[in-house]
Amino acid sequence: MSYGMDAKLGLSFQTSYGTAFTSSMHWLEPVGESIGLKKAQLVLKGMRGIYDEGAYQEGANTVEGDVNIEAKAIPLGVLLSATNGLTTVTSSGVYTHTFKPRTADWDGYSAERPFTYHKGMGDTGSAQLYADMNGSGLELSIANGELLTAKMTMVGGTYSQIAAIAASYPTGNALDWSISSVSIAGTARDNIKALTINQSNALEPKLTLKNSKYPSRVKRTGNRNVSVAGTLLFDNQTDLQKFISQTEQRLLVTMKSATEIQSGYYESFTVDIPSMRFTEFPQAVGGAGELEIGFKAMGVYNVGSACAVTYTLVNSKAGY
Repeated sequence: MSYGMDAKLGLSFQTSYGTAFTSSMHWLEPVGESIGLKKAQLVLKGMRGIYDEGAYQEGANTVEGDVNIEAKAIPLGVLLSATNGLTTVTSSGVYTHTFKPRTADWDGYSAERPFTYHKGMGDTGSAQLYADMNGSGLELSIANGELLTAKMTMVGGTYSQIAAIAASYPTGNALDWSISSVSIAGTARDNIKALTINQSNALEPKLTLKNSKYPSRVKRTGNRNVSVAGTLLFDNQTDLQKFISQTEQRLLVTMKSATEIQSGYYESFTVDIPSMRFTEFPQAVGGAGELEIGFKAMGVYNVGSACAVTYTLVNSKAGY
């Protein structure tokens, strides 16, 4: 018998699409996970004098699901790197990683950087290995009194079984609400109760005639988008007027950890949406207490920044 707490889950970036890679495994500590192999069924439709369905044959094999973690500064970079492009600047052992949505596919077969996902179930059997995976979406959520969580949706890929790999986990505390600050249009805000930022890369595995039931590539099926949802206390009508006028404003979320990389330098994480536009701002009176607004917004592509969102992560990890 296995427990969820026995699971060993990790991710290793591939050097090319089509070749699984298990070295340099980045180990994750998920609070939930749903990655699995799916086998479509082909049902024969030929009429044969009976009322029952025809015989079944194995169809397309694909992999999909998501993994949800409490966001420590080092593993958070793994999910960001799987869903975005990455540049890193090094200064005396302090690593500043900047993640931006890609302006071109990783290569002709893979829209995002392909990776191999290891899933050991904690029993005496083989571990599950899913290769040629892509990060199709990223969701960051923070609420008052809670930890920052990061959920990545992935699609692909191929499936095999291997001997389980021993895991080694990074140290450090998860980022939480108490170290965060939010500004909108350059003004610090203390009335935000919760925020969820969602980046959808709109990816889909593609099947071709290549003597395999697995996808031959993972490509885009639509435009990428960045959305924001949250709850704020209705202190005044400033945001309401911005919603009415459809003004685009900069949203900046900053989190500075107490974990020191070296003297005077700390782990930190920022999310910068240069052009946020409120799309829903309902002024519902839900009771006698303080009024709250459950708003929705979009991160619009900003010409000056050449993106809709930028993530900056500072930690002690040299690279991903």
